[in-house]
Amino acid sequence: MYVPLRNWTSARRQKNELIKKDTKEKQTPPPHTEEIKEGPRELTIDIGGNKYNITSDDDYLEYIRHGFKPEMVKLFKLLANNSETILDIGANIGCTAILFGELSKNVYAFEPSPTTFTFLEKNILKSEIKNIFPLNAGLGAERGESTLTFPPTFRAGGFVSNQTQASVGHTVEKIVIRELDEVVNSLDLQAIDFIKIDVEGFEGHVLRGAKKTLSSHRPVVVLELNHWCLNAFQRTSIPDFFDLLRSIFPILLAVDGSNYMSLHDENDSYSVMYQHIVHMRFPNIVAGFDESRLDQFRSIYEHGFTA
Repeated sequence: MYVPLRNWTSARRQKNELIKKDTKEKQTPPPHTEEIKEGPRELTIDIGGNKYNITSDDDYLEYIRHGFKPEMVKLFKLLANNSETILDIGANIGCTAILFGELSKNVYAFEPSPTTFTFLEKNILKSEIKNIFPLNAGLGAERGESTLTFPPTFRAGGFVSNQTQASVGHTVEKIVIRELDEVVNSLDLQAIDFIKIDVEGFEGHVLRGAKKTLSSHRPVVVLELNHWCLNAFQRTSIPDFFDLLRSIFPILLAVDGSNYMSLHDENDSYSVMYQHIVHMRFPNIVAGFDESRLDQFRSIYEHGFTA
């Protein structure tokens, strides 16, 4: 989730409170009091039950120091386990890619930022997982070049700044953008089971450049829902974004904690829009083509909403 630099400290505190309240995590990390050193540093992070030494130079390590996103790990393990090929689009410093490396035969991890990519490569190498292949490129609706903007304290908040610029107090990097369809063809990928997309509001562009891949491979897709990023960075409203998703995926389930609601149901969709825009609930969407691949998800997650 992107936040302006000057608001990062308070936003991080608010986000931790939301995680505790809204996703009902049983273990909330205590405040960290030791001095944070400047420059690259390393922490041992629990990722899906295994310990890895992760290196970065921003505050993201503090956010995950007591475990990498337990709710997302639960969801990914349920939907992506035993995959042939997983695409991690918006790989950041590599925590999700490392998890996916444990769940599948092959992982292709896309990260557009040249400097963040160096941490991605380093963390993959240290993990000693051999089936993760990092690619230093962004994905979009067409090939080209653009810029990526992020606060130096939070690389995970990097957004494609093709429409909105915020250079003061931020890092701005030139990036290369490719179409996923072209990349899949060039890599000669034969089976893509699962795709994760977390690109700070650029999700629609990624999907438009992936039409052939989605129609031919019919993967399960998990993507972030963030109305701030969609509106501020890509000038896209939540109703317009949902319309785009509905035009592509016959199955669309917005997820909040252990609950889900269908975006193909008019009443459910309205509730998701309200709860997300007003309260930042339902931060993720599970999209798919085959109901049988979501049977286990529906057996564990409950339809409805818990305030």
